[in-house]
Amino acid sequence: MNIVIPKPVNEVLNIINEKGYEAYIIGGAVRNWVMNIKPSNYDISTNASIEDIKKALKGYQTFYCGENNARLGIVNSKFPMEISKYRGKHNNLEEDLSTRDFTMNALAYSDEDGLIDYNTGIRDINNKIIKVNGEDDEIFVNDPLRILRAIRLSAEYGMRIDPETQEYMNEDKDLLKDVAPERVRDELCKLLVVPRADFYIKKYFEIFLEVLPELSLLEGFNQNDPHHIYDALEHTYVTLKVVEPRLDLRLAALFHDIAKPYTYTKKADGTASYEEHGKKGAEITREIMNRLKFNKKMIQKVTKLVEFHAYEVPENEMRIKNFLTNFGSENIEDLFKLKKANFYAKNPAYTSELSRIESDYEKLKSVTRKSSFLKKNELKINGKELLDLGVEQSYIGQVLDEMYNKVLEGKLKNNREKLVDYIINQVLPSGYDDNLFKEA
Repeated sequence: MNIVIPKPVNEVLNIINEKGYEAYIIGGAVRNWVMNIKPSNYDISTNASIEDIKKALKGYQTFYCGENNARLGIVNSKFPMEISKYRGKHNNLEEDLSTRDFTMNALAYSDEDGLIDYNTGIRDINNKIIKVNGEDDEIFVNDPLRILRAIRLSAEYGMRIDPETQEYMNEDKDLLKDVAPERVRDELCKLLVVPRADFYIKKYFEIFLEVLPELSLLEGFNQNDPHHIYDALEHTYVTLKVVEPRLDLRLAALFHDIAKPYTYTKKADGTASYEEHGKKGAEITREIMNRLKFNKKMIQKVTKLVEFHAYEVPENEMRIKNFLTNFGSENIEDLFKLKKANFYAKNPAYTSELSRIESDYEKLKSVTRKSSFLKKNELKINGKELLDLGVEQSYIGQVLDEMYNKVLEGKLKNNREKLVDYIINQVLPSGYDDNLFKEA
């Protein structure tokens, strides 16, 4: 096998070797070489201590990383590298490789020694099998996150999981509850953007329930609606399959109907109603994403998509403007990507629904093209200033809302002088007559 180590990586290896230490590229990079995939990062293992490595690489910009700062990273955007001391008590390569999770990752390489495989890693890669690197389930007990990693690697590389390994995964799945939520989040995110993510979540559903128990109520839930031909969980799988493989959209697809079991009511004709299931779903989604330590921006985006995935666009342009201002006109295209995926997971007999979705999209885009939007807090006047002008406390919110609406309608300019003039000449003399606020 012809392996060419990138020059910057080779230089680091040589520096460590020149100091009298061993150094090997290990794990994922070697695995990818065997699979004819270009590595995206490089892990180096050595018998040198972290302190000795740092001294040897004094000419490099380095940083500590990993659990307990056990690895040393090198600042190099083109060839990211992390270096660590051999794992195990005896400080040698063979023991280090024995601690790796799967046989496919228990590989090492150096130009001097070539490709090193103490187990069956190369054979398993060639046979497209993911197998534990050992004789028992110790790798999952030591780090239960490896259960999710096995599924993700299976999805990412199109490999099957060895039956015995799968048994260990099922036996130890309850240990996932003790894994740091950030680590669960990272593996889940990697899986969700894989093209067939729906297939793997379905196949290993009982495992995913350990980290996403909220999905359990969707299984077997009859939607009791002629627009739907699947139960709520299967509908979710299909939506996930159809939607664009982008993390925010995949998360929204996974959670978009999560509140249906909570909002079910039966109508007079015997069919189901799920009033405000989007709003309730957004609440549940926010709880899940907060638990998994997603950043605020992603939480805000996904919860909005979940909340409004069933939104029906009104005819009233004023109400459309209000929606676009609060939802964010920049998110409209993504909302309709989700709405279309949701449609394709329903009963195909109701083709008129797709026409309505496309019509709604054009309606929103039309308003977006000819309108400018501002948030309520962008008004050139605030509640304190209204108080100073003489507006009673109990009417502050109402007055702000109405001024905001008039600005959106183009009936009032968002100019402080104009707003003050409006308050002095129209609001205060009216005595807050409700008729003042009924103009539409």
